[in-house]
Amino acid sequence: MHSGQDTSSVEHYVVRRNARDWEEEARRHPTLLIRKTLRSGQHVRFYGNVVVLGDVNPGAEITAGGDIVVMGWLRGLAHAGAEGNQEAVVAAFRLSPTQIRIAHFIGRAPDSDDTELPAVPEIAEVRDGQLIIDQWQRSTLGNVK
Repeated sequence: MHSGQDTSSVEHYVVRRNARDWEEEARRHPTLLIRKTLRSGQHVRFYGNVVVLGDVNPGAEITAGGDIVVMGWLRGLAHAGAEGNQEAVVAAFRLSPTQIRIAHFIGRAPDSDDTELPAVPEIAEVRDGQLIIDQWQRSTLGNVK
């Protein structure tokens, strides 16, 4: 969170939730956690959010009704918001997908010879009717108040 941002509302939200509220929230926003690298030919389809602790190699595909977060290098195909959710995002330490989709928006990462991870994670999101890939710091999510 940004310095100077009021965190009391976040702390209040977390502290005041009871177990029943947490279960209801999990049903509304389920998340699939994958603790491995996805290899070519592997396909993941999930109606909620997908988090990968590893890389997504070329030839691997993720389709999610919600967000996709890759704690590694995303080089395969990613389709977030597959049911039409334009507010879904795709985030990774490095975004170099063969194809990226959010709802009905389709794009791909620019060609790059970089073999190093960027200094900050990258995010793909729909802004002003366009699919944009940018640094997390410049994302509309990174600027939430």
